[in-house]
Amino acid sequence: MATSALKRPEWVGYHEVPGILLVRLMSRCNEKCLFCMVADEIAYSDDVRFQEVADTILRQPPGTQIEFFGGEPTIYPRFLELLEIARTAGYRCSIASNLRIFHSASFTAKVQALGADEIYIRTSLYGDTPELHDYYTDVPGSHRQTLQGIHNIVAAGFECQVNIVILAENVDRLDRMVDQVHDWGVHRVKLGNLMSLDTCGEHGVRLSAVRPRLAAAIARAEAHGLSVTVEKTPICVASGRIDLLSTERMIYDSDRVYDDAGACSGCLVRRWCDGFDPGYVDLFGFDGIQTLDHVPAAALRRTPAPEPELLKMHCVEIADNEPDEATQRELYELSRVVLAKHGCLAVFPREYVAT
Repeated sequence: MATSALKRPEWVGYHEVPGILLVRLMSRCNEKCLFCMVADEIAYSDDVRFQEVADTILRQPPGTQIEFFGGEPTIYPRFLELLEIARTAGYRCSIASNLRIFHSASFTAKVQALGADEIYIRTSLYGDTPELHDYYTDVPGSHRQTLQGIHNIVAAGFECQVNIVILAENVDRLDRMVDQVHDWGVHRVKLGNLMSLDTCGEHGVRLSAVRPRLAAAIARAEAHGLSVTVEKTPICVASGRIDLLSTERMIYDSDRVYDDAGACSGCLVRRWCDGFDPGYVDLFGFDGIQTLDHVPAAALRRTPAPEPELLKMHCVEIADNEPDEATQRELYELSRVVLAKHGCLAVFPREYVAT
């Protein structure tokens, strides 16, 4: 992975990985989230060099997705110019935003004019009430603006995802928050735990308390027909639902502490698990961590043979029919060797599937 060519600060710039250009436009933000894992970086308030990033966008191969994030990318003075450059060149784009700027109908219309069907937008929700959300952002009125932003982008036809951050004050409200996402007309929801608990531990939650509430939220999302994913959460805490792991690349690379957790060392899904933040151990020890020796059948789709679509899946699914031994071996090896190298696929023999 190429690091940013910008020398100072290290926290803004771009990263080029196969198929994706991550563009961090600035370290500044228009919120002051109590649990922000880059709060120290935001204090520097540096921006990228416009022309350098524009040139970098234009030299990407066809099919590359351009991902804009920050801080808050939409407050970058020339954000719309960079977005237009990317879209005019034919790139699909994604924007990670708190959507406060999108509360403006005119701003939303300007982004929509660049192609709503080719721009994917994701935002975050911290509470089921304006008071709770605003408490965590430390900006009065932020929930009102974010919610209006959601309404505007849904009405404009953007594909949208709401990320629900699991926090001490909202863990008992996750299912209600999922209901709200559905009621707002959003079709995708992601649930994730905090990182960097060494600096924001008072907002963290014991994983033993997260497990039942996360299971209820997942069930509620699936009942609504939402596309649901989970991140920054050990698979055991997500009831073994390895199929729900987010495929989005981790922008923040935290350490993993598998080797320090006895329950992790023999776990069937250890290879694919996000693990948990080192700061969690300092606060709660290994509370809530379990060893999995099976994966739930609900996490696996059944298919008779490998298909290209499997590349987008987390699990190789057991066959509906009973292939002969040679075919079964070929299927397993193809999946394990060829597909698993993409890092988004897990293969489980039938005996490890709990029905």
